[in-house]
Amino acid sequence: MKTYFSILTSAAAAASFLVFTSHAQQQTTDQAAPPGESPRAGLAKTGHNRFGPTEKASKVIGMEVKNGQNEKLGKVDDLAVDLQSGRIVEVILSIGGFVGIGDRLIAVPPGALHYDGANKVIHLDADKEKLKAAPKFEASKWEENSASQVTEVYSYYGQQPYFSTTADKEQTLNPDRTKEANPTGSSESSLGYLQKGSKLIGMNVKNLQDEKLGKVDNLIVDLQAGRLATVIISSGGFLGMGDELSAVPPTALRYGTERDAILLDTTKDALAKAPHFKSSQWPDLSEPGYAEGVYRAYNVEPYFSSSAGSDVNNTARNARDRDNQTLTPGDQGGTGSDMETTRKIRQEIIAAKDMSVNARNVKIITANGRVTLRGPVKTEDEKRLIGEIAAKIAQPENVDNQLEVKLTPTGAN
Repeated sequence: MKTYFSILTSAAAAASFLVFTSHAQQQTTDQAAPPGESPRAGLAKTGHNRFGPTEKASKVIGMEVKNGQNEKLGKVDDLAVDLQSGRIVEVILSIGGFVGIGDRLIAVPPGALHYDGANKVIHLDADKEKLKAAPKFEASKWEENSASQVTEVYSYYGQQPYFSTTADKEQTLNPDRTKEANPTGSSESSLGYLQKGSKLIGMNVKNLQDEKLGKVDNLIVDLQAGRLATVIISSGGFLGMGDELSAVPPTALRYGTERDAILLDTTKDALAKAPHFKSSQWPDLSEPGYAEGVYRAYNVEPYFSSSAGSDVNNTARNARDRDNQTLTPGDQGGTGSDMETTRKIRQEIIAAKDMSVNARNVKIITANGRVTLRGPVKTEDEKRLIGEIAAKIAQPENVDNQLEVKLTPTGAN
């Protein structure tokens, strides 16, 4: 069935739709979409290296969903998450009572949706007839959801799955399925185990020594990219840090044998030194630089490019970054010694007292033994202290301190 784009009837809806259209055009190729296929289908085909906007999963679940005519279609019932690949595979919508077709659930690929952060609403370009004919999602048969069924859903909305459509064909996601998957989640040739986002929240987190590190407090969702940006772990009470929360890349996590807990290969001491913040002072998790710092702290490659993130207020910095002589995180050396230098500097910065959130998450790029420090800090003292830490580990002549003093908003710490 072809998807028809309709002109919005109100100014507010029109503005939202224009943002949706502009965003989609920026992230797809110049090729026209096939007849009946949403232009956003190109996102899944060509990859997505932009970051955000992000939102807490606890807020996305229950969020209102509207179509292009600003008509209410339903609400988000849950998220189908492949934790080990960091993917949001499907968004489960409850459309009962909103489109005159009775209570039912449907699954929608995240690439078919647009998150309007300003108005806290999600848009789906589909009319009531399309939803009536959409494949039904049966929550009671969650474990039986197969790769071929997910592929059918993607195809219905003109989307291309990110996983292989042949390797897992006709295989169901039963308890034995994921034993065949890459435990690191680095391979996306097959569809991994799908868990409800609402069930992941509250799940215990342990290390490989079976020590409890905390529990999942929330999931940070990058709906536009179909990704979990970070997993927020409530760890303070278990590590003696009070109400501290830790941000962890999803691909650094995996399930325990019985899938009743999530495993993180770290020690309590290392987690205490990794990026964390007070529950009353959340950082701006939609800032690409912060998210990138989280990924680097766990030696995990981000799914996004920081240069593709929105940084409209840093014209001078962006111009400097375009200079071929300026290093960016993509220039991080791949040798063991370079990675170890970056890790040690990061660890020392996290361990330092009274560092702001920005300071704990500055960019550290080590290439051929030379360290470049980038990003905003709160004070000149922070800039000096971080430079001294880097100099102690890499020698002063090997450190280029490009940190910029930038006051943070009240309450951001």
